[in-house]
This record gives sequence, C-alpha cells and structure tokens, in this order.
Amino acid sequence: MKELRFAMLGFGNIAKTHMTALRAMPIIKNPPLIPVLDTLVTRRPDLHLAQAQAIGFRHVTASSAEAAADDRVDIFDICTPNANHYDDVLTALKGGKSIYCEKPVTESYSRSRALLTEVKGKPDLRQQLAFTFRYHPAVMRIKHWLSEEIIGNVLQCKISYRRSGYLNPERPVSWRLQSGMSGGGAISDLGVHVIDLLHHWFGELTDVSGRTNTYVQKRPSADTGEIVTVDVDDWAMMTYSTASGVSGTAEVSRIALGSDAYDIQIVGTKGSITCDLERDSVPVVHLLSGSRSALPAPDSLSLLPDEKATMGISVDTHFAALHHFIRRYAGEDNWNGLAPTIEDGVRAEYWIDRVLAENKGLT
Repeated sequence: MKELRFAMLGFGNIAKTHMTALRAMPIIKNPPLIPVLDTLVTRRPDLHLAQAQAIGFRHVTASSAEAAADDRVDIFDICTPNANHYDDVLTALKGGKSIYCEKPVTESYSRSRALLTEVKGKPDLRQQLAFTFRYHPAVMRIKHWLSEEIIGNVLQCKISYRRSGYLNPERPVSWRLQSGMSGGGAISDLGVHVIDLLHHWFGELTDVSGRTNTYVQKRPSADTGEIVTVDVDDWAMMTYSTASGVSGTAEVSRIALGSDAYDIQIVGTKGSITCDLERDSVPVVHLLSGSRSALPAPDSLSLLPDEKATMGISVDTHFAALHHFIRRYAGEDNWNGLAPTIEDGVRAEYWIDRVLAENKGLT
C-alpha cells in the first residue's frame, strides 16, 4: 500500500498526540494511505535525536526548508507556537507540501488573513486545520440531530469551556502566555474552538461581543525567574448571534480549578440537548413530547476508534481528524463540510480579534 510521509514540525505535547494518532492508525483502521513519520523538525535535533529515531523518524533536522525540499515528504504537520505558523505554512506551500496545521492559524487575524490568500493560491494542495472538536463523537451526533430537527428550530446555545491549568501564579510564563507568540490567552486557545463549533452547528455568525480579564497578572519568567507582567487573558465571556436566529453566550476560562468542563446547552422549539464534551460521547436529549426510543447515529463516527481501541477522547478526536485528512488526501471525502479549513480558522479569528480590540486597555 502507498505511504503518506509526514514531516512533523514541533516536538511538544500536541505534536506527540499527532504522532500517537498517526502511528496507531494502520493498527486501528485501514486507511487508503499508510501514514509514515518521516521527518522531525525541531529546534533541538541533538536533544531529541535518539527519541525520534526510537519513534521511527527517518530524519531529524532544525530546518523546515530542508524538509520542504525533500521529495520524500508529502505533508507538513505543523505543531509549532502560533506565531511560527505563518512561516511554516509558507515554507510548506513553497515546497509543494500539503498542510495539516494546529489552531489558531497564526497569532493575529491580519497575518492569518494574509496567509489564507497564499493558501488559496495553491488550490491543488490539501489543507486542514486542527479544529478537532468537530470530530468529537458528541459533536458529530449533535450536528446530525440538528440537521434532523430532533429538537425543532434552535433558539439558543450556551457553551462554557473551562480549564484550570493557569490559576497557579507560580506557573512560569511560556509562549502561550505571551501575546506576541500566542495572540491571546483563553480566548485564542479555547475561544476559537467554541466559535468554530457555533459556526459548524448553526451557520454564519452575525455578531460577537465580549469581555476578557487577566486575573493572574504577574508570573515568573521561565528563563530568569524574574516576575513579569502577563499580557494575555485568563477568561472571556462572549455573547453572539447567528444568521439562522440562534443566540447565546460562550465562556472560556483557563483558571476554573475544580470545575473543568466543556458544557453544551442547546435549546430548541421541541426540546434541548445537553452534554459535557470532557466526559460525554453521547449527549442527552430532552423532548417536550417525551423520550425517543432511538436516536440516529451519523456514519462519520466511523472515523473514530471504536470503544475497544479508544486512546482517550483527546487522542481519539485528533485520530479522527487526521484519519479524515488522509482520506481526503486520497480523494475519499464522504463527509462534505466536516473538515475544518484554514478559512474556517480565519473566520473564527475575525470574531476573536473583534473581542480583543473591544477590550484593549480595559484589563
């Protein structure tokens, strides 16, 4: 069977999640192309060489340009800090490589929009953005049930995506806590996922406004230990409306100690759907007419590992997204509108940028 050879850019936690999913894919599924971890691009090839070789990488380098010039590489899988995505994607385009890129597109809406223009200039190259919550089994079910109008016309949706890792003021400043590298805090890290889900489920947004706050304003530098000022948000609350008439609120937090969750509450004219994406693979449907004996299951669930092969919901959703990307690369796309694109990322970042501009100087 033909191989599909990946250059992995980055060697952090999210890159290792991608590697785990790709390595497991031929074991769990029967993809039309076999993914191969070919080249690792990392700032410290000397440090990571032995581990990379143990994983199975053929080549380790610090140069993305070198990887792009290698005819044996087919795909750039970009897992670098947000501010690096612009150059990484351009390098891939120049080398004729298809692109699988972590979100957000870049650290700023203006650069993301400029990058989208470059991507559109290479329509023959496959590209996909890692909005992996589209591949969550509960999200897939909700999408299908909404299309079947099981809860009638949707009236409102409330989302609260809460994480807790940044409450501790002793946690050092990393690139995720620097606006020049990340573009924002909770709103850029988590908010883009929420905005994309709203668009994926309900269509075009017509208005988003909100408030951000930085509650932990001082942290030690990772390099020197010196206390520095944090310039990204810990929390944001947004209100939104869509062209289809849905409205609601969206909260994101990275300081919600003890209440980590990704709560979804959707209300329609015939009932509601509730779930926690951190814990539930099957949402709960509440109908005015009473319970239904069975609810339809979307065939897109076949992209995920089954119950006996699960690697945990985080790896499973990345697995399904990469599985879909490989099938799309091979010309097999049975789920039109499912794959998130760089254009989808730019659309989400437009609204994030508006909220950040609205709050500039207010924190």
